[in-house]
Amino acid sequence: MISPMSSTGAALIMSTLADKMQRGVRLTDTDQNIIMTTSAQIYASSFGPMPADMRLPPAQLPEHVKGILTNFAL
Repeated sequence: MISPMSSTGAALIMSTLADKMQRGVRLTDTDQNIIMTTSAQIYASSFGPMPADMRLPPAQLPEHVKGILTNFAL
């Protein structure tokens, strides 16, 4: 799961790696993974919570259903 990151931290990482790329230094696999992850975080922040971040509260039975279950329990 992609964790939230401050926009300042993402900008700093992207700026550092962009400078490295502009100087003609070959980006390592790690650098490329960092770029992909950071760009995904920046992109995702435009759309709000993603499905993996959403949490549903546990389902609650309506009171009339609980009453019916109580009758069967006796």
